[in-house]
Amino acid sequence: MEYAHLTGKRDAAFQAFMTEYAPYEAGSTSTPSFDTPSFRILMECWRESAGGDILPEGRELQLSKLAPWMPDMSKLTLEGPFEIRYRLVGTRACERLGMDPTGKNLYEMMDPSIRDTIARSFAETVTRPCGFYGRYENVNKSGRHSAIQSLYLPLKPLPDGTPKVIGMHAPGEMIDYKSPPESAAIATAITEFTWIDLGFGTPY
Repeated sequence: MEYAHLTGKRDAAFQAFMTEYAPYEAGSTSTPSFDTPSFRILMECWRESAGGDILPEGRELQLSKLAPWMPDMSKLTLEGPFEIRYRLVGTRACERLGMDPTGKNLYEMMDPSIRDTIARSFAETVTRPCGFYGRYENVNKSGRHSAIQSLYLPLKPLPDGTPKVIGMHAPGEMIDYKSPPESAAIATAITEFTWIDLGFGTPY
């Protein structure tokens, strides 16, 4: 399954997925204003590293600026429309989930009512390309139900064309406790979503 916008090769199954599902319907901005310092720094580092190749390599980001928040970061690869795999997850992000999701499929951890829409939104992120910011609710493996916010930005694909995304995550307030799930449940509710225009437009 080919996503890479740099090659423009997209097979029939991918085109069907893009047609059948719609990305999250929300407003957009090209000048996001974040209250969270880590989001501002990641956005700044991304823009500084993006150049003629459009998307930066993860290793091109200024790690010295990002160092205080690396435990809150994640990297994912999009290996198919419904396969958004965690490749690296920071220690604080793991602690909040009550588990280490490295190697797991984010799609399978999301609430069934929203996961198709979010999978389509990730596809938009790497094919257009663009970014997105969201506030949402998780239930971790111990049953802690809490708010969280995340910023996702596309990175240069792997040599085989597999798209990559970098995420920055910040905790919000604790809401309540629920029965502990078998695995952490992500995006049980979405309270805010904004598309970020990186110079190539957004879906809305």
